[in-house]
Amino acid sequence: MKHRHETVRLLIGLAASYRVGTINKAEQIVDAYLIAFQGYRARKSAMDALLTELDAPIHRACNRGGLFEQVERHLERRHRAIAREFQ
Repeated sequence: MKHRHETVRLLIGLAASYRVGTINKAEQIVDAYLIAFQGYRARKSAMDALLTELDAPIHRACNRGGLFEQVERHLERRHRAIAREFQ
């Protein structure tokens, strides 16, 4: 859980200082978060937990430039990739 909170903190920090390259950095942060989880179910649960936390109103208020939506799209792509990997 601490790992997820740290990931959210980093993403909020990126959203606050939105600049060129922010999306790539956010994707790297999300990928580093997901590496800690082994197996389809663990990664899927980690993705769901991250999305739920980013969707909290207190965090949504920090979403500048639509960064969280980009993170959601990245997680959708990652989910498709792990679904193929663990079939």
